[in-house]
Amino acid sequence: MSNKIKLDIRTKRNLFLNTTGEHKSVFNGDGLDFREIREYDTSDDIRHINWKVTARRGTASVNIFNEDKQLNIVLVYLNSGSLYFGSIKSKQDTAIEILNLLASSALQKNDLISTTFFSKDEQKFFKATKNKKIVNQLIDTAYELDPIGNTIDYKKLGLYLANKIKKKSLIFIIGDFLEIPDFKFLSKKHEIYCAIVRDNLEEDLKLSGEYNFINTNNKEEDLIYLDDAAIVKYNKLMREHDQKLFSHFVKSRIKYHKIYTSDNIFKSLSKLVKA
Repeated sequence: MSNKIKLDIRTKRNLFLNTTGEHKSVFNGDGLDFREIREYDTSDDIRHINWKVTARRGTASVNIFNEDKQLNIVLVYLNSGSLYFGSIKSKQDTAIEILNLLASSALQKNDLISTTFFSKDEQKFFKATKNKKIVNQLIDTAYELDPIGNTIDYKKLGLYLANKIKKKSLIFIIGDFLEIPDFKFLSKKHEIYCAIVRDNLEEDLKLSGEYNFINTNNKEEDLIYLDDAAIVKYNKLMREHDQKLFSHFVKSRIKYHKIYTSDNIFKSLSKLVKA
């Protein structure tokens, strides 16, 4: 049985278990359909307090939303060569599971989804739809677009999304973010969620000795010797990179969450959406 078929079976089974009964969807449907501002009640979600109005009126006030509005959801799959890495399973498999679950959850709630596969430029685009059959097409496309040899042009990505997405949307960007993006302009109009796909080994390297490494972004090979000093330096650089990445997200009011290859995808996505 191929890895693709195994993944389809596993994700569809997990999706069915997680999106029926207790867990209906990773989306709660609020945040875009504003209705009114009224005085705060103890039953209200404190995250919806409107602090400007509260300061002006002198009493706690909250934003009220229509929760059943159809959302416009944009899924962005970053097809980089570094997704090919994984110690438990590949980051590519994990990213595709995330794509599967996000698309299926949105469609279950009758929301519109459009999907972009991107590396240096747009690789594939699926226009907005509510047709559940699109999920299998997205999975097939994710496997057909080989990540090896691809890097992400984040500057071009930001401009592309700003021009492509006209309506206010929830944008879910799936990738490993091993470079720092710039989504400040984009986040002023849209609500952005970044699913950071990682493997534990790449953040806490414990290898030592001589290895033949292949750079999956450019296909170049190098014989590298890893000693204790090199490992300490690498792990430090990874921590510093993520600190800069998170700082950008916080300043731009972008919600983010790391999802590891070993994680329960549904639980991790639920944390991302509720961040």
